[in-house]
Amino acid sequence: MASLITGGTGLIGAELAHLLVEAGEEVVLFSRTMREKRIDDIGEKVKWVQGDLGIWSHVLSAVKDNKITEIYHTGSMLSFVSERDPQGSFRSNVMGSFHVLEAARLFDVKRIMFTSSIATFGLEIGENVTDTTIQRPTAIYGVGKLYCEGLGRFYRNKYGLDFRSIRYAAVVGPSVKTPGHWVPPMIEDAVQGKPHDSLVTEDTGTWMISLRDAARAAHLVLQAPREKIKMVNYNVSGPNPAVSAGEIGAAIKKYIPGAVIRFKQGQSDAGAHHGHRGRLDDSYARKEWGWQPEHPNVDRIVAAFIEDMRAHPHRYGLA
Repeated sequence: MASLITGGTGLIGAELAHLLVEAGEEVVLFSRTMREKRIDDIGEKVKWVQGDLGIWSHVLSAVKDNKITEIYHTGSMLSFVSERDPQGSFRSNVMGSFHVLEAARLFDVKRIMFTSSIATFGLEIGENVTDTTIQRPTAIYGVGKLYCEGLGRFYRNKYGLDFRSIRYAAVVGPSVKTPGHWVPPMIEDAVQGKPHDSLVTEDTGTWMISLRDAARAAHLVLQAPREKIKMVNYNVSGPNPAVSAGEIGAAIKKYIPGAVIRFKQGQSDAGAHHGHRGRLDDSYARKEWGWQPEHPNVDRIVAAFIEDMRAHPHRYGLA
């Protein structure tokens, strides 16, 4: 029995790989690029398969040759890159997910989970977003993620494939380099003693989840008994309601009193992720498979981030 992690040396994939190795599982990492720093300490305990999600034979061979029984499908082209290359995003995110689902069907994979995003919601979502809120994404990244949520549900209903997925709030961890994702650079700069000029105003809100909790959620949802998976596609979050940039800055200064953080005046930068208010309701995940974040407030998320940066600077390219 082996678990396949697509995007296996990406940020969430590598964090998940550490979690699975610690649990004694056999792990195969599938990715186009090998980011050795992220898995140096477990490199001899995992297998890396170089491949492209957009190439069907790469995915089929990885599943068949390694006798994969579970798939954590975390691989995708990220949001801002997708906007610059929508055709590449469709190939990687939509066709790539189709290839993963087909491989799972053809080679009798026991279960598969997919990492989606709150980018699937989009227009006029209001302050409180639940798993039944209408999803009307406007960006190609969100459009692709929503299609794959539906495609996975189709495979579950049509072929009996044990599919389930989670929609992440903004993932907060060291070395998150997505343009416009304004929380991680704020904490990183403080740890490194650099003044930080934020992309957003002090009252800009965000839904977020710690990197550690993002990996835990992927593992928990895949290991949940099939009969408990009813909603199939689930919101997962950390703090609720949304946290403001000012609150994040205050939490950073609790741990790093000398941190210099300057917020935008007037309006947030047009290149920043839009702010949120209210709640990202993850009650279905809590009720159906026992989701509980280990970092449920902004202080805990900031503390975990700082701890990870200081403990593993090499892993995050910060040495």
